[in-house]
Amino acid sequence: PDYEAIARKVIAEIGYTVPVVGFDADHILHVGTMTADEALAQGLTDAVSFRTHDGLASSLIINGEVQSKNLGGGVNPRTAIGQCADGSVLLLVLDGRSINTLGATMQDVADIMLEYGAVNAGNLDGGASSDMYFNGEYVNVCNTSGGPRGIPTAVVVMPAQ
Repeated sequence: PDYEAIARKVIAEIGYTVPVVGFDADHILHVGTMTADEALAQGLTDAVSFRTHDGLASSLIINGEVQSKNLGGGVNPRTAIGQCADGSVLLLVLDGRSINTLGATMQDVADIMLEYGAVNAGNLDGGASSDMYFNGEYVNVCNTSGGPRGIPTAVVVMPAQ
């Protein structure tokens, strides 16, 4: 049997959707709650799905509109990605839960993204172990007891060729 086709049919029938943050082949950031088929129909080539522990979706800003239903979640460390109208990509890592800071709310993250011109932005699975590394140096304070550590996923930004 064609298990993939069967799974897609069942998922479509029950309307199963997940929060998605991803880029299409034209390097446009898409955020929203969608089915796998909807993500593929939008041409997403690279994407992640993340839902907070309290069930909130990852969408912060869609087409310039703040997604207020997704802005709960308390004060925590945060990691987010956004995109401006000119195609510039914004990466954000905010420290949290240390002697120096409590972290940020989802509203704080949305406000920062808007301040820098994001028209689409999504919350990622940021936490105490999120690191931002730039020009050979860590630019944030990792809040895990073991300090910065290698992770199996990353966003890598390289100059255009």
